[in-house]
Amino acid sequence: MSDSDIVVERLPPDEAFGLVAHEARVRTLEALLEADEPLSFSELNDRVGMRDTGQFNYHLGKLTDRFVTERDDGYALTREGARVGGAILSGGYTKGIDADPVEMDATCIDCGSTMTATFDETRVDITCPDCGEDFAQVEVPPGALYDCTPEEAVDVAHRWAIRNHSTAELGFCTRCDGRMDRWVIDGESDDSPDWLVDGPFEAFVRYDCERCGAGWFTDVGLALMSHPAVVAFHYDHAIDTRETPLWELEWVSAEASTVTGRDPLRVSVSVTLDDETLTLTVDDELTVLDEERTTV
Repeated sequence: MSDSDIVVERLPPDEAFGLVAHEARVRTLEALLEADEPLSFSELNDRVGMRDTGQFNYHLGKLTDRFVTERDDGYALTREGARVGGAILSGGYTKGIDADPVEMDATCIDCGSTMTATFDETRVDITCPDCGEDFAQVEVPPGALYDCTPEEAVDVAHRWAIRNHSTAELGFCTRCDGRMDRWVIDGESDDSPDWLVDGPFEAFVRYDCERCGAGWFTDVGLALMSHPAVVAFHYDHAIDTRETPLWELEWVSAEASTVTGRDPLRVSVSVTLDDETLTLTVDDELTVLDEERTTV
């Protein structure tokens, strides 16, 4: 894929990353990110902590124009500088996640046992130790877990999963901000990976970034979680889908999706809450073609 005509390269990537490849420059970005207002040269130098003002001026000059801007009232971050500073604070490049497993205040929808959250460097895993069901593997940057207890980290993982899904549904890659496409795949098609063909999926959804190749598979029901019909149906039954973790919704499973036609592909998803069932029928682009509510 080639970049759009409205995007121009102002600085090669190796030069851009080279500009911040020094401890003093990183501290400069951090100091400006933490500041509530622009800082004068002396204020910024004091926060960075360099005794040699000449050396500090040299490093600040390397950042100025691209990552730092000099204004009448002092120095401040540019948009690019704020993004680099934010990436540093996120901890994704420098920190990891490490904590003992914790029992959750939630039971497995398959066997009724208490579920467990485990922490593995870059992600939070939600599993049932008794039946072995794996409900979620959520990659969370360490910065999102600052000042969190392991118990609170479970809620963060839930919200981060929703964030990633919402970003992808809006068409953006969570890794490189490129275009994220998604489509429905018949479980019996040649496009189905072996590990999914052997599973319970009749159909599933593939998310894929055409630029960096990032992507994942998920069941059709989960891909429809943000659809207005699904959100409204839950709301009518006093369930806020923003607050309820996905692993606590019994209908979100591979069994909720059924292939009802293959030429063209049609997949139905049924959501049952209390005494009412919502059934959505989608095509291969996950477009909802039909919506029906019935009383059980």
